[in-house]
Amino acid sequence: MFGQRSETKRLKTLADLEQRQQRLRPAYKIWGYKNVFAKGFLITKGAIDYAPHEKWETLEFGPWRAQLDPELERQSASYGDFGILILGQVFDDRGPAKRHEIAARLLKTLRSVEPRPLAEPVEDLAEPVEVPRKAMDEAITWLSGRYVVFVRRGETLDIYGDPMATRSCYWHDTGESVALTSHTAILSELVGGLPSKRMQWILRHPDYKSPAGKWLPGLITPHDEVGQIFANGRLTVRGREVTNQRFYPSEDRTELSLDEAAEMFREELQQQVRNWIAVAPQTVLALTAGSDSRAVLEAGIVDLQEAEAVTLTYHPFHVAKKSTYDDLVQANRVAAAARLPQLVLDVAQMTPTSQMARLYTRTFPTWQRYANLANAFYVGAPAKAAMLFGIGGGIATGVYKDRSASAPTTELLAKKYAQSKVASDSELQQEMARWTVFADFSVEHLRGYDFHDFFHWEHRLSKWAGAGYSEYDLATIPAPVFSSRRLLSTALSVTLEHRESKSLYARLRQP
Repeated sequence: MFGQRSETKRLKTLADLEQRQQRLRPAYKIWGYKNVFAKGFLITKGAIDYAPHEKWETLEFGPWRAQLDPELERQSASYGDFGILILGQVFDDRGPAKRHEIAARLLKTLRSVEPRPLAEPVEDLAEPVEVPRKAMDEAITWLSGRYVVFVRRGETLDIYGDPMATRSCYWHDTGESVALTSHTAILSELVGGLPSKRMQWILRHPDYKSPAGKWLPGLITPHDEVGQIFANGRLTVRGREVTNQRFYPSEDRTELSLDEAAEMFREELQQQVRNWIAVAPQTVLALTAGSDSRAVLEAGIVDLQEAEAVTLTYHPFHVAKKSTYDDLVQANRVAAAARLPQLVLDVAQMTPTSQMARLYTRTFPTWQRYANLANAFYVGAPAKAAMLFGIGGGIATGVYKDRSASAPTTELLAKKYAQSKVASDSELQQEMARWTVFADFSVEHLRGYDFHDFFHWEHRLSKWAGAGYSEYDLATIPAPVFSSRRLLSTALSVTLEHRESKSLYARLRQP
């Protein structure tokens, strides 16, 4: 009898093992190197002949037409001339169980501002109808996740990115109308080719040195004549006119005590972990030796254990002394202590003639940031999983140590961007000047917040981190846990001394 019970338990355990192995299947086993422009979208005025991928789905959004990767989460709601379209994962204060109702709630907010449908299309009016945007700005301010929200008012389209602009949205005037997309290469293919001279100018500049990796400054994107959305800015498309207006912060900074801020920070970080656990059947925590991913682990450890999450650490084993070696050793011990299984990925060099190279190059033909890492994720990381990243924690702890300047000048921002001799290049400084005007980046508009923090937030993360997440989209579901204005504003409400000493992180380990 005992032997029979033991054998029954063994067989059930093996069945559970097989089920867990299925949840850990990597991208190449699911999509077979065919998911070009993964989790992408293209939105145009009316129907067009071009399609980024033959298996993409079509959604009509008033006069706009959206082509969407089936793997891209979406929700929409429309009434007359008004509509809401959300692409990606979005959360509000009602938690993950109600997240698919957010588009409907935003539409209710929109209609409460202007309840009657427009009598005629905006483009036929002598003067455009300006519907007040403050209520919608406020509603979207406190959404979290990784998404783009499109708000339709007749022929006018407002576009909001997530709090850190981690889901990229680019735009281009095709000559007939404005098209919006997830990848600049889609816009290039759409119009028969776009140059990349501005990008090549900065990346190949002889004075641009960056051991941590190069990224694009100002309004420069991987293709010329292509703009992008930035964190905390609302893009408005009216006809062929595209404008940007800052909508956050909308109130002056207030300072909180460490005790008050620590409780709010912990609760919000816990909630963000719970939100992302609900997105996919498997949860993965990208764990390093750094304090940001450790904070995510410590805030959400109970939920991560209950969700049977795994941790993941990567390292190029052909470069033994790289810093990620320490990440691997330390993260492995932390994962064992946390009772979370640990996956280790070898970031090998991608073979130029491989299937992955063809997939990657088609998706990112001009600017290739993390090709080897994207390849490692594709062949080793769970594809149907929310992969939690602690990127963005630098906003909370303060990246820039020299804060002697009281106001942002274009020369100073060029130095903060490059930290090398290229900062003195007049064209780079002009580029930063163009960006500050476009982003409404000034002491007045930042309302008491330190511009150093918002420069890291709105410029570096919108450009550098956003591009990285797009590459990871090929392989998994990137989950930026810090993409919450409530979380970030709470962190910025304590003194710089507390932030630099990572006091909020330390409080995660205290009762």
